[in-house]
Amino acid sequence: MQTTIRLLTLAATFALALISMPLKAQTDTQPLTITGLVSTADANLGKPITIEGMATWVCPHMGCKAQLVNADGASRTTLLITQGKGMPRFSPELKGDTLRITGVLHEKRITAADLDEQESAIKNPQKAEAHNHAHEHDHGKGGDDCANCPDKQKPADPAKLAKAKEAQLARIAKHRELLAKSKRGYLVSYSFEGQSWKKVE
Repeated sequence: MQTTIRLLTLAATFALALISMPLKAQTDTQPLTITGLVSTADANLGKPITIEGMATWVCPHMGCKAQLVNADGASRTTLLITQGKGMPRFSPELKGDTLRITGVLHEKRITAADLDEQESAIKNPQKAEAHNHAHEHDHGKGGDDCANCPDKQKPADPAKLAKAKEAQLARIAKHRELLAKSKRGYLVSYSFEGQSWKKVE
């Protein structure tokens, strides 16, 4: 009798395992939220991953980058999406839309030395290198027609430059505070290199 009960129990367990297998596989195919990806970042680095989120910002110049949050807007966690090779560009009209993107997660570590270097570059900016007009002549244009030459551009507003500098230094100071509390000894910044994307209707 006990042997029969054991066999029935094993059969039931095996049947439940078979039923649960396709469910698990289906779950694995579901896209990750932004917070879901970040919370499992160590396990997902360098692997093809599909995510889904709402675009809160799109690069207005080249469409090569976008910033995503959870599609429901319930979290402030953001993720920068960069355009991978062969991936179509984003359009500014996608702001506010939900996107499903397949790509690879990358990690950048920020150390105290990195923050020192950033702060030094802000406090002691280097002068722009002299612009080379030679490439313009190669295309049949005179150097005087080069619109990218620094002496052709309007000078920046000193007040705006000072405000931007102040904001950058404040950001670095905040990063120093976070770094002091970090058990890793460095901060982590994540970016997602997109391979393909589509709008979720």
